[in-house]
Amino acid sequence: MSVHLGFHWNRMIGMMRRRKKKESSVSAKLLRSLTAVFVAYGVYAFIFREIGTYMLLQSQFVYFDFEEPLMLFFLDYVAIMGLFICIGHYAEVLLRGRKRKARS
Repeated sequence: MSVHLGFHWNRMIGMMRRRKKKESSVSAKLLRSLTAVFVAYGVYAFIFREIGTYMLLQSQFVYFDFEEPLMLFFLDYVAIMGLFICIGHYAEVLLRGRKRKARS
């Protein structure tokens, strides 16, 4: 679902640009930097929580640590979702670029 959201992320960006009249290069760079940090944390959480083993059905049992703070659990999973949104977005950008080259 997150990858699919990433495919349509340009629409979200477009809506934000319409609401915000003036965009400064400093705010764009800051937003990109924060996104990079968030995605890096998503990679860490993906590896630490071993989500790949669940996705590839290599683990039959899902263990939840009930001693872990709930906010940390949600932060990890939201970061993983952000990672897959970025993967979907840049995959769509690459595919769109190849379509344009094929038409030329």
